[in-house]
Amino acid sequence: MKKSKLLLLGIGLLVNSLEAQIGVNTATPLGTFHVDGSKDNVENPTNSQQSNDFIVKSTGDTGIGTTILDPSAKLQVNADNKGVLIPRVALTATNDGTTIPAPAKGLIVYNINSNANMEEGFYTNYGTPSSPNWITYKKQDKNNWEFIDVFEKTATGPVDRVVVSGSIINNIDLGMSVTVTVPANSQAKIIVAYSIPIGTSVNAPSNFGGYFGIRFLKNNVEFPEGSRKQTISTPVAANAEFSPSKMVSIGGTASDTIVNNTDTPISVSYTLNGYVESFSGTFSQALIRFNMWSATGPNFNWGKGYMNVQLFTKPII
Repeated sequence: MKKSKLLLLGIGLLVNSLEAQIGVNTATPLGTFHVDGSKDNVENPTNSQQSNDFIVKSTGDTGIGTTILDPSAKLQVNADNKGVLIPRVALTATNDGTTIPAPAKGLIVYNINSNANMEEGFYTNYGTPSSPNWITYKKQDKNNWEFIDVFEKTATGPVDRVVVSGSIINNIDLGMSVTVTVPANSQAKIIVAYSIPIGTSVNAPSNFGGYFGIRFLKNNVEFPEGSRKQTISTPVAANAEFSPSKMVSIGGTASDTIVNNTDTPISVSYTLNGYVESFSGTFSQALIRFNMWSATGPNFNWGKGYMNVQLFTKPII
């Protein structure tokens, strides 16, 4: 009886091979090599019937649990109650090249050895076969903000502005702007911090007074949470070299939350504009200076204008 079955199977394989296709448990193979594990396929097998199939296409693409392969997959595994079991190994260190001799770059394993430098979990070799660098996957929690990137801007030179009594100027271009890209289908928490030196580039008269500061803009519209200004101190005496208003640094921090529920990334720009409001004193020369005291040198005393933007994201829940 067994010999008869083997003979029939051999004949079936021979016939199918003549057609450049081999079928096991099926008279109508759907690929170069097709195994119907439970021998339950019909002409157009259902997903349930395909769940016990194994197939190799003429391109070498392979399917397990399906006969219909995604064109982008070299290996496709379909199952609704089982997974793929990755080899489990005991790595000894992040540069272990002996447990798996000459591990290929991109090799994935499940490390079962927990020690001072490694924890149990999935690891990938980001190094080379001769110099491995095993890195584990980072735990993801959709409820926590994940740090994505940091953006910085440093002032390149001082910006001077002449002011007259009774004037308000709130759009002085300081060259301080950063654009952040919020990924598609995500929430973003954006933290902006800045410090801008502001003061008088020449000695202020005894009657000079007003306010100066920073007008904070989001996409060219004022974002009040980030704007700052302070009173200009009246000089101790006319032409006093070290008057209180000579130079100060104004700093601010603002937090912004953006929800991008589209399939396209969106860009958001944050800009610092100089602000001056004068209610007394007039100068015919540059008076208010932003960004730094001098165009040259280290500017140790008040530093240079600086802007820092940090981007955190999490999925839309």
